[in-house]
Amino acid sequence: MHQNASLYKEIFKRLSESERTLVIAHQNPDGDAVGSMLALAHFLDQTTGNNHIFCLTDPMDSFNFLPGIERISTDERIFDQHEFDTIVILDSGDLKYCGVDIHIGKLSYNPIIVNIDHHPTNTHFGHINLVETNAASTTDILYRIFENNRFNISKDIATCLLTGIMTDTGSFSNLATTPQSIQNASELLINGARKQEIIDNALTFQSIGVLKLWGRAFSRLVKSEFTNIAMTVITQKDFEECGVENDSAEGIANFLNNLHGAKAVLVLKEQKGGIIKGSLRTTRDKVDVSGFARLFGGGGHKKAAGFSIKGRIKETSSGWRIV
Repeated sequence: MHQNASLYKEIFKRLSESERTLVIAHQNPDGDAVGSMLALAHFLDQTTGNNHIFCLTDPMDSFNFLPGIERISTDERIFDQHEFDTIVILDSGDLKYCGVDIHIGKLSYNPIIVNIDHHPTNTHFGHINLVETNAASTTDILYRIFENNRFNISKDIATCLLTGIMTDTGSFSNLATTPQSIQNASELLINGARKQEIIDNALTFQSIGVLKLWGRAFSRLVKSEFTNIAMTVITQKDFEECGVENDSAEGIANFLNNLHGAKAVLVLKEQKGGIIKGSLRTTRDKVDVSGFARLFGGGGHKKAAGFSIKGRIKETSSGWRIV
């Protein structure tokens, strides 16, 4: 029996009986966040039926193949238009990272908050907290909940769950990959997960504009001889000139993580509204990039972390600078 078996049952029971559920994942959602939201929504469709999905920002177009993607709302009025029994926060270390801390703080009623995550920086902010740092992804944890409660996973749910596992493990190539994640992925394939759709869309789909953007990032790559950290930058002007959205830079840090000779990789991406988003990656056993991210108010895993700061990226005679 798994050490969290009682929590699996408690969460399963809570969600199965909740009459009005709101499912939320972090802003700028990756494959794990999107897959988690949709898998849980499909599960709720088969139980209580009454559920809504919210994310502060739209998912990338590469996830449009996932069943139910059109149900994800970015309309913040949802917190005023409905009263929920349960709010499930997925794949997010805290409410601020989700971008919903103010909304939830203003609620005139008290829903049960269920926190399901795999990040070691999670603050255990929920009434019910299931944080498994040994899991490859949040979808990995949802699979464990369904499996331990003998829930019959549909092909659509299996596809959503496998999307999260495959994207967070880099197609089972990075340090997040565990024997359990590979076993879970195998079971999801048996349940009908559409692996080729995931590969064709979430893992390999890139437009000419995106590739041009990545080319700019590669051309600016430098490595500090003092810190042994490789770094590159992407400006808002780059996004505009390449004709792509800001989320098109997602994946660059993961790709550069294979760079030979660097202790860690840092990608700085200028966002709209005077915000710079930093993505950190490492493959070194003794390097913890989440500690670096926490210095700037961010967080994440030891091997993959991120943060956001105010500022702009400017090119100077001596290189790129944050101003």
